[in-house]
Amino acid sequence: MKPTFFVVFLTTLSGAAQGLLIALVGVEACARLGLIAAPAQMLFVAGAALSVVLGGLGLLASFFHLGHPERAWRTSWLSRECLCLPVFLACGALYGIAHWFGTPWSLAIGVIGVVASAALFVCTAMIYACLRFLQE
Repeated sequence: MKPTFFVVFLTTLSGAAQGLLIALVGVEACARLGLIAAPAQMLFVAGAALSVVLGGLGLLASFFHLGHPERAWRTSWLSRECLCLPVFLACGALYGIAHWFGTPWSLAIGVIGVVASAALFVCTAMIYACLRFLQE
């Protein structure tokens, strides 16, 4: 298997972004349930910003790999992954902004981001499921 450089970049960076946001939402949920002490709000702001930067770099890498972005929504699971990624990035940005302003909706926004992350995981899984040598 010799994947292109941009596919490796896309999957690695978007996976790191997803994992970071999921971890942040998990920490916030545990803090709200009283299981752990609440960390500083800047942890969530900085973590969300890093998640958005990593995901944005992954999205940038995807544009170099897609041959026909105008057909992105219907041609491949990689294309669908590249469409789900901006939704995830928006959720990550809103999550950081919610923490910056201290709104009580931050956990709900984070949960929506986790759902968007799950959609990205499904797209990534389908990419690997479509690879012929992995099916064998």
